[in-house]
Amino acid sequence: MLNIILVFIAAIVLLFMFHPRLTKSESWRATLTPLSSIIGSGFLIIAPLLASVVGVYSPLAVAGIVVLAYGIGGVIRFNIIHAEPLLHDKSSHPAIYRIDLFANTALSFAYVTAVAFYLSLLSSFLLNYVGFGESPGLERTLTTIIIVFIAATGFIRGLGGLEKLEAYSMSLQLSIVAALLIGIFVYDYNFIQSERSLIFDHQDRHWITQACILCGILLVVQGFETSRFLGEKYSAEIRVQSMRRAQIISGVLYVVSVVALMPIVQHIDLENIQIAEIVSATGLAATALPLMLIVAAIMSQFSAAVADTVGAGCLASESSSGKVSTNYGYLLVSLFAIILVWAADLLEIISFASRAFALYYLLQCVIALIVSYHLYEHKGYRLLRAHFATVATILAFIVIFAIPAK
Repeated sequence: MLNIILVFIAAIVLLFMFHPRLTKSESWRATLTPLSSIIGSGFLIIAPLLASVVGVYSPLAVAGIVVLAYGIGGVIRFNIIHAEPLLHDKSSHPAIYRIDLFANTALSFAYVTAVAFYLSLLSSFLLNYVGFGESPGLERTLTTIIIVFIAATGFIRGLGGLEKLEAYSMSLQLSIVAALLIGIFVYDYNFIQSERSLIFDHQDRHWITQACILCGILLVVQGFETSRFLGEKYSAEIRVQSMRRAQIISGVLYVVSVVALMPIVQHIDLENIQIAEIVSATGLAATALPLMLIVAAIMSQFSAAVADTVGAGCLASESSSGKVSTNYGYLLVSLFAIILVWAADLLEIISFASRAFALYYLLQCVIALIVSYHLYEHKGYRLLRAHFATVATILAFIVIFAIPAK
């Protein structure tokens, strides 16, 4: 009975996601890119990752991570309104322009690596489930086909075409997440009624090591910065609003899911976390969930890759001062992603990509401080400056000492 209810809930949510009032909303379309990137890149994996580090304190850890990510998002939102206009006149503000250009270079590398990594995970996961097992050549071929599909969609249909891909994948993913949470809540209720305790078999680490790993896990909820590069289609006000909405929605989902999944996570090998094992473990709550989550896992990686392709393509256009159109930017990003798929060990370089994201955020804090000090000297900005300086200090620690989440 529960299986039927969960499928029905997923169907209802999916119908809601395709309601014309939602699909025709400019604000919602602008929200899709950051939301796809944030949720797609870490939703299924964050609960076991945190449990492997801090065990029963995972809910507190994820709350801290979400709050810090929102604080970093505040820096990006400030720059969209106050710093972005200054970048159009690089001769008047050369320092800001050079810092932003360097930040964008680091972010470009991170985006290309992320696209290749997400889609490689998607291909590996899909091939394993259809019975092909470990086949690097086939995995790379399938990854390349998916990248070409995304690139062709972006080149032919532009940002609007990629946003439709995000809408389809995110709608399906969110509908399954809704069903997942309902099913897990039922399991949690039975778990609480049984009066059992949460027991996590994880490695005992020094608190400093735990802090460094948690700093690496922060980058799992990365993706909100993609709003910064959608200026070709959306106003600064809409991008700020949609980024804030994406962070709030994803933050609530992350916190609720980590809390709800704690009893399930006990049954996962926390020393060698695998997405397939996470998916299988949800079968303890309802037999329909593993099959539904296979689809969600595929959609999560796909939507994150599309979102980062959007961000990277728009970034390429901005960094070239419009000499490279966003449509050609999608092709360029995809080309480099394909090269990485065939020529690099993605597991080796993804840690550098994580640091590149953190470096980008750090440099955006520097830009925000420069703008607030030299261009906006009103006393009301003192608290903002303290906020920027605090976030910058934390990000500097992450760039230097963080242990990337694996």
